This record gives sequence, structure tokens and C-alpha cells, in this order.
Amino acid sequence: MNTSLEPRAAGRGGLLGLLLLTGIFALPLAACNGTGDSSDDTPPPAPAPPTPPATFPPLAATAIDIDDGHMVGSRYWPDRDTSVGGQGQPVAGLECGTMVETYHVHSHLSVLLNGEALAVPALVGIVDTSPTSECTYNAHTHDLSGKLHVEAPAAATFTLGQFFGVWGQPLERNDIAGLRDLPVVVYVVDGGVVSEYDGDLAAIELKSHRLIAIQVGTPITEIPNFTWSAN
Repeated sequence: MNTSLEPRAAGRGGLLGLLLLTGIFALPLAACNGTGDSSDDTPPPAPAPPTPPATFPPLAATAIDIDDGHMVGSRYWPDRDTSVGGQGQPVAGLECGTMVETYHVHSHLSVLLNGEALAVPALVGIVDTSPTSECTYNAHTHDLSGKLHVEAPAAATFTLGQFFGVWGQPLERNDIAGLRDLPVVVYVVDGGVVSEYDGDLAAIELKSHRLIAIQVGTPITEIPNFTWSAN
């Protein structure tokens, strides 16, 4: 009985040995065929390239003092409001009345056509109501320096759009006070820090010592810089 079982045992052993031998050779073959775990060989994804910093024209190194109210730029528009601007009626949420200086700040507006500064008109927002009296809108100018005055009985948000509404001039990307169909770029400067403004131009807030430069046409080489002693 024992002798009849030996060939069968030997056969099973031979089969087992064959399977083990096959497995030994199969492992390197699988590795060669790329079917093994190759996750360690996968290179990590390349990091995203850094976003290049925004480039703007430099702010002029020398700030021009405009306390004396001298004209900045060349005359282009007549003084005072246009016929469709403020004539004493409410405009863009602003009333025309007696000037109250409880809240009093100044911004500066530059309009540059193909690199040439155009003087912002004087007496915008100041309306003669009779030979001896006048009313004043909260946002107005006194002279040709480009300084925009904001004078109100209480602090509030006043905007460039309100000033242009009182002036009676359009303020659109394709029409800056009649300068039409030219490229427009707007720069805002706060505390010497320059940024490009790409939102609604009418929403630009008039803040203390804020510089607003509207570039119309060809690019400017530097952003005009101004200073004054009041807020």
C-alpha cells in the first residue's frame, strides 16, 4: 500500500516545485513588464510657475505741492458745470446748498490724454444762484489744480462718479469727459502705493490724499504725484 502512494506524493512534490520555480522567474518578469508597483518611480507634479508681479508706471519721485492752487496741465474744458450738470438741482445723490466743512477731505484727479495732462476745470459744483449768492455740491473744485474737494456736514462715501455727475460729463471706459473711443487705464495711489483700478469708474471713492490718474490713449511713463497740507 505504501509503495502505491509514493509516486503520487512525488508527483505532488514535483508540481509544487514547478510552481515555486515558475513563481521565482515570474517575479522579475513582472517587474520587467512594468506590472509591479511603480508608484515610487512617478515624478511629483511640477510646481505651478509663480504669478508675475503686476507692473505699473512708477509714481513720480517728486510730489508737486498744489497748496497754491496753480493750474496742472493745459486747458481743455471750460470752467464750471456743463448745461447737463449741476445747476442747483440734486445730482447723483448730492444736494447743492451752503458749504459745511464738518467732513472735509481732498483727492486729486489727473486726466492724461496721450501722455499730456489736461487741467480739471475750476468751479465745478459751485453754482451761482443769483448775482450775490451761490450753492455748492459736496464734491467740487475751486481751482485748476485737479484737487477735488469733499465738504459735507458728516462723514460719508463720496465717489468720482458723483463728481462727474455734478460736472455733467460722462465717466465710461469708452468716454472720459468727451475723450471717446481710446484705451483707458486708471491708476489709484494711496499712501504711495499704486494699483490699477479695473472696476466701475463711478465707484472710485474720494478719500483723503488719494491720487486718481486716468490714462487715455497712449501709456504714460510715470504717474503724477501731488501733495497738499490739508486732509
